[in-house]
Amino acid sequence: MTTTQSAVLLGLLAGAGLLMILRELIGRPTRRPHPVHTARRLTGADASAGDPVGSDDGWAGRVGRVMLRRAGGWALLHVPHRDLALLRRSVPQFLGERAVCAGIGMLLPAAGSAMLAVSGVTLPVTVPTVTGVVAAVAMSFLPLANVADLARAKRAEFRRAMTSYIDLVALERAAGAGTTQALESAARIGESWAFHRLRDELAHARWSGVPAWEALRAVGDDLRLPDLADTADVMRMSAVEGATVYDVLRARASAMRSEILATDQARAGARTERATAPLAATSVVFMLLLATPVAMRIG
Repeated sequence: MTTTQSAVLLGLLAGAGLLMILRELIGRPTRRPHPVHTARRLTGADASAGDPVGSDDGWAGRVGRVMLRRAGGWALLHVPHRDLALLRRSVPQFLGERAVCAGIGMLLPAAGSAMLAVSGVTLPVTVPTVTGVVAAVAMSFLPLANVADLARAKRAEFRRAMTSYIDLVALERAAGAGTTQALESAARIGESWAFHRLRDELAHARWSGVPAWEALRAVGDDLRLPDLADTADVMRMSAVEGATVYDVLRARASAMRSEILATDQARAGARTERATAPLAATSVVFMLLLATPVAMRIG
């Protein structure tokens, strides 16, 4: 196959893929609308209500909604629902980002092959094809790793905020507040995203008729926040059995602070050890620079 034929074939494949994407994004006049969009038109609800299916996430969200309709049940997609719920990101946006990264990985080898062909180096068609598939699969995991890192950082930040929240709950209980009142009053004091999230969950539990500690435990289990679940268990014990939890909560907050401090010290030590090798290499290079003129003069 000549270079011209390869370029024509790649252009046809790219054009066919673009037409398929535009067809799915624009839609046909006879296609049935999504039930969420229909309900919003009938009820007049705001489109920015935060619903993950109908939220406007740009081109990535539109591509992700197409993937969700076509291949939502595929196990290969591996959607981290708990991490996305913690980050308040929608599943369509995540799938769209994976599709965009996969498309970029697919096109990069073809673009490199075309540039080589222009310069006079011709590669077989199988080389950019196989390389593009491998690059697409590899780059599709970049959003997954990014979400995992962001969720890990969010959980660490939430845990730090929980130490203050547990102390505030203990002080509210010591002042004579009830279990639910102590949880809600302590959540209203802080202004970080963690306290806002606690306020939202407690307000939702109050209007749903669910005990506040049960709502916190459900959120802690769902989002993999064990500290929140443990605090909910302590408050349930206080509400149901009438136990005194002031000392328990203060001890829990102190233990969490000690554990966080130990983790930070271990991380700082690991980073210091990683910095030892570059510093040693820099010192060796500096000594060589000092010794080179002397060695040249002696020689």
